[in-house]
Amino acid sequence: MLARVIYYIDMEEMKLSQPKAARTINKARVLGALRTQSNLSKAEIARVLSLNKVSTGEIVDELTSEGLVTETGKTESTNGRRPTCLSLVPDAKYVLSVEIGSRNTTVALCNILSQPVHFERIPTNTKVEKVEEFCVDIIKSCIRVIRLADQSKIVGAGISVGGKVSEDGRTIIRCPYLPWKNIPIAEAFEQVLKIKAVARNSTYALVDAERYASYGTDLLVSDEPVIYIEWGDSVSMALVCEDRVFGGSGDFAHLKVSPTGLCSCGKIGCLQANVSAWALSGNTDMHLKDLWDRVDSSVLTCMANAIEMTVQITGSEKVIISGEGASITQTCLEKLRALCPQMKIERSMLGERANTMAAAEIALDNWVYLTSMLEKVAAWL
Repeated sequence: MLARVIYYIDMEEMKLSQPKAARTINKARVLGALRTQSNLSKAEIARVLSLNKVSTGEIVDELTSEGLVTETGKTESTNGRRPTCLSLVPDAKYVLSVEIGSRNTTVALCNILSQPVHFERIPTNTKVEKVEEFCVDIIKSCIRVIRLADQSKIVGAGISVGGKVSEDGRTIIRCPYLPWKNIPIAEAFEQVLKIKAVARNSTYALVDAERYASYGTDLLVSDEPVIYIEWGDSVSMALVCEDRVFGGSGDFAHLKVSPTGLCSCGKIGCLQANVSAWALSGNTDMHLKDLWDRVDSSVLTCMANAIEMTVQITGSEKVIISGEGASITQTCLEKLRALCPQMKIERSMLGERANTMAAAEIALDNWVYLTSMLEKVAAWL
């Protein structure tokens, strides 16, 4: 199974047969069930999760007392007594979402449905030499956003970055648009903000967020590998095959797709130099909506060339476009499909806030829903 960040609940030490561990797992399962399908009754939750009704009732009562779950009224029933519907309370908890892009860094406070409540965007300072200097502007932004909510409700911070991150989520090992290595990003956040923090590669985070958002759909379900493209400040690609994710590096961004376009790597014709937000902006600070209106036939041809090359290597017939680039017009999407007629090309379900939601999902996965941990437990059973 895909190597993920090390959780604060250590699965190697947790004895799954102990009541406390079982209760933690089942509470997360109930939250996950209500996340994917609201307005369930206790009986429906018990049936969906194969739990006994007594345990389900106790867990729901506990989550209700914690403010995470609320009753939303009665549902229709043909068997006499009408059951009470339950839903999550979106603002019961918050997570801090930090997406470090090559041009801009977005800091957002998100609720437990990964919806941004407050956010701000600051330029990414890629020229500083010391970690402390790099972190200071981001942390100041985090402090400003955090002050807008009840800080006791903030359970942690998720940090996404387009580079390689250590397996424990503590360190940015390297990043193509940052000038240094081995940045202890989680420690820096925790020391100043006094909340837990964990980092993850942005493409991997997007894939996970897509999977959680698309439960009940076939967007990421395929007998063949799915090409998942993060199209934003930079361009990255991952290959999703069943429950495994491969890639996420910057190699895809430097495929030669055009005879023109000077790339930041010094080469001519790279995908990044022709289709990224950095390339479309012409190094000017444009509004994102105006930026994606600049996608024309030459840009789409370059992206199609990259997709064609990737298809030759992977054999995949399905592409999902995520990141800010998923906000290209429907006309552009149809043109891209016409350039790759053998491919099924879809937009991300996450919308224009994909990267912000993905960073939020990192924190929610660790401290609210424990989705990855539950998948790991299921694989062991």
